[in-house]
Amino acid sequence: MIKFFISHKKEDAYTANIIANELKAMNVPYYLDLLDFTITGSGKALTDHIKQSLNDCTDIIVVMSEATRHSQWVPFEVGMAAQNDMPTATFLQENVSLPDFLIYWPRLKQPSDIRKYITARREVQHEYAQRHLLEFAEMRKSQTARFYEVLKKRL
Repeated sequence: MIKFFISHKKEDAYTANIIANELKAMNVPYYLDLLDFTITGSGKALTDHIKQSLNDCTDIIVVMSEATRHSQWVPFEVGMAAQNDMPTATFLQENVSLPDFLIYWPRLKQPSDIRKYITARREVQHEYAQRHLLEFAEMRKSQTARFYEVLKKRL
């Protein structure tokens, strides 16, 4: 099962909600902090909450705009996701140049690209489910790389 973490800066809440609505329309679960009323505190409590929320997800979409460049949390969330080889894509809210740490991942530019992401992700999951089980860590990394390859061809 796929579950998304939608990473964004508060100024990009409108775009984050568009992504959430697109995922909801496809019956794909997601985490969006705008809808999480359990968030309290800051510092370690907030860091732990974000880490737990990321750990409950399988994929991350990063809303990228000029405002994102000034975020402290988005790079943290992307770093946590990358450490776990979590499939990642950026959603370009506007014509913005990406920082170096986001260039590698597929770039979604319109809500319909989310459907392409989901389709490619499910196809690669199915492809790997058909293979004999490999060592888990090895399989996970190669599956993520294969997913990027498939999605980038479609975008």
